[in-house]
Amino acid sequence: MKPSTLYSLLIISVLSACKPDSVIIEETPVSIITEEISLPVKDDIQLPPVAFTPDIESLRQQGDTSAIRMVALGGSFPSGSRNGGLYREGQMTSIPQLIAHQMQLQSFISPLFEKEQGNGSGYLIYDRKASLPSWKKVTNQTAIISQTPLVFTPFKGTHVDNISWPEGPGTNSDSSNSYFYYPKGKEPYFSYLFRFYADKGTNETPFNYFAYTIQKKTHLLLHFEDLDSWIGWACHTQNFAIQNRLHEGYFYPKHTFIRNYTKVGLKMVLYNMPDFLDFPYFHLYQANQLMLKNNTTGQALSNSALLIPRDGIKKAFASNQKTILLDEDVISADEAKQFRIIIKDVLNTNTTEHFAKLYNLPIVDMYSLYKTILAGKYHTEDGLFIDPSFPNGNFFSEDGIHPTAIGSAVIANETIKKINERYNTKIPLINVTQLAKRL
Repeated sequence: MKPSTLYSLLIISVLSACKPDSVIIEETPVSIITEEISLPVKDDIQLPPVAFTPDIESLRQQGDTSAIRMVALGGSFPSGSRNGGLYREGQMTSIPQLIAHQMQLQSFISPLFEKEQGNGSGYLIYDRKASLPSWKKVTNQTAIISQTPLVFTPFKGTHVDNISWPEGPGTNSDSSNSYFYYPKGKEPYFSYLFRFYADKGTNETPFNYFAYTIQKKTHLLLHFEDLDSWIGWACHTQNFAIQNRLHEGYFYPKHTFIRNYTKVGLKMVLYNMPDFLDFPYFHLYQANQLMLKNNTTGQALSNSALLIPRDGIKKAFASNQKTILLDEDVISADEAKQFRIIIKDVLNTNTTEHFAKLYNLPIVDMYSLYKTILAGKYHTEDGLFIDPSFPNGNFFSEDGIHPTAIGSAVIANETIKKINERYNTKIPLINVTQLAKRL
């Protein structure tokens, strides 16, 4: 499966043949996207007031009188990706944006889409009336200038503090190609990044921009993992050759980055990776139910296989005729097992958690947090139950992958706890119940 499938689903129409004097037999087109719709850009949300004036002076080094600056670096989590897209509402209630509000920073700049183009990349609404799991796609008031290549309107600011975009640093920003590495000189890629990163088509990587902007008197860095990239790679193992990628050299840039900036006193928070194969997106279609229909060929199925919500899978469930399952339709039981090991042991224990111990950095344990939420055992400090059910819960957005504004607030609060604990700050937690009332 191509990564971040929800960003690049195509509408497939199956047309029946028509012969003179013959009976016309039509097969209903089967698409995971049931229709394109128009929705107005939502008004900007006013975040709840903070409970008390934060004390963040301990983030400064001795003798430093500059305004405290925070930078976020990563992929879909900090960018505010939500509902299968990136758009203004998600950006304004992203995890770092919520944290910056609680810190009462003088400035925290995200590369927001302009209000009149606030639907950004477009996004998805889960189709609750469809007989099989499907989505409607919002396509009006977007910031898309061109589809081929994918080009967005540029961000008008001079710099950003939220240096993040879907698929994150080190990969490209064209969702349909995210399993490739940085494609030097290939301008169709990095479509989200190029809104604020000017050196497209050069041999330099985006980390040149990161290094430049982070050195501009930065006090705190939030360093996230690239959720969408790894989901894409898990769903495209036949092209990615994961076993050839995960070696010490692969993680060297991240290690070097952390080592170099902690040496100069930059305070950081790290995030490990949740087990994304637990997310609702991978459980909308059940393999055991499809096996009972006994109408598929191609990819072999088992009860533990994960089915990707794609046109081919929906067609297999909708039709009684034989349907060919492709590799990109299925994550086999062995592939799922392999990736769960990679997430827990390689990405988390041996990499992010190892770096956190090595450099005495706080880490937000996303892996355990998501397990607790998915078990239905998480309440916020202000008493709100965090409901992981889909599509009617309050934690997962309409794509079954990315968090809602409430979900982002939960992760933001877990981050604030770590900052307060490790760096002796006093930052108030978000009142998530109040936030929910404003959404």
